[in-house]
Amino acid sequence: MKKNDPLKIALVGTYPPPYGGRSIHVQRLKDRLEKEGIKVTVYNLGGGKNASDKNIISTDIRKWVLCYLVFAKEDIIHYHGSDWKLRVIIGLMHLLGKKSVVSLHSNVALKDAIIYGSWLRRWLIRFALRRTSFIVVLNSMLKDLVVSLGVKSKNVEIIPSFLPPTMRREDIAEIPQNVWDFIDTHRPIISANAFRISFYNEEDVYGLDLCIELCTELKSGYPQIGFVFCIPDIGEHEYFQSMKQRIGSRGIENNFLFMTQPCQFYPILMKSDLLVRPTSIDGYGVSIAEAIYFKVPAVASDVCPRPDGTVLFKSRNIEDFTFRVKDVLDNYDRHKKKLEDLQVADNFEKIVRIYEKLGKP
Repeated sequence: MKKNDPLKIALVGTYPPPYGGRSIHVQRLKDRLEKEGIKVTVYNLGGGKNASDKNIISTDIRKWVLCYLVFAKEDIIHYHGSDWKLRVIIGLMHLLGKKSVVSLHSNVALKDAIIYGSWLRRWLIRFALRRTSFIVVLNSMLKDLVVSLGVKSKNVEIIPSFLPPTMRREDIAEIPQNVWDFIDTHRPIISANAFRISFYNEEDVYGLDLCIELCTELKSGYPQIGFVFCIPDIGEHEYFQSMKQRIGSRGIENNFLFMTQPCQFYPILMKSDLLVRPTSIDGYGVSIAEAIYFKVPAVASDVCPRPDGTVLFKSRNIEDFTFRVKDVLDNYDRHKKKLEDLQVADNFEKIVRIYEKLGKP
């Protein structure tokens, strides 16, 4: 890279659709970088098609590696995925004279690879992380883990994934009319979201089961309560059907709405009275930061550090979950006022500073 050449960044990961914390982060990061005049190419490993944007290349891991080895012109590679093999490949890109950044968006993937992986996998991960130019983590627990693997602390920075959304009419227009009708005819509105139904240690990661129980418990005090659960990729269809049956047996089928169409979550969040995130594992919770950014109270499990202003409950404890949510709803003005003076950090400049530091000739 010559002294006056503009930075060229490769973002490697997933890009909407599907809609999830990582893909939304990549989308917003791309948009912000382009507004700053920084050249960006997204290598979308998620399978979605974005034919209208020539700077988004849909590919798979093998094709991307071959493409990058032969054709890539970007100066910095920024990986946003969880595949340990690709993390190793990214870490070795310095042999091609490339600078690399890896964002760890989950507490679990790296920890499991280290604890449960073979000795060869553990060695390769350590070897690659030590040779990655810079590592971005969500919280102090992840930073401690990465440093314990031999990565220099100066090459690791805690930067939560939240980037403020650019509100667009097309995002609002994508929300089905039945969702707006449901929101207009129920009060209060509680929302939750999940990338897809998944399990860890045989527990529902996103707590759909807890949300159903919560709605059941709240209906007696709030007969018109509305719960919107956004899940663009169902994943476990058998479990999903069993949860729909549970909703019917609880008598809350008119109070609980699934939104399964792939679309942005923030328009629904802006119309919500409360966000809940009862995850059994997590790294941060971008949707929580987004809720607080819009001054919407948020109740979340205590499985990881959460954004300032979050009301915490004991993970997988339906009694404590219900108690905390009731307290927010019963004392809504007080909880809402607490958020008025809170500022959610815009982490974009921190990421750009990393790029600029690595991009210096």
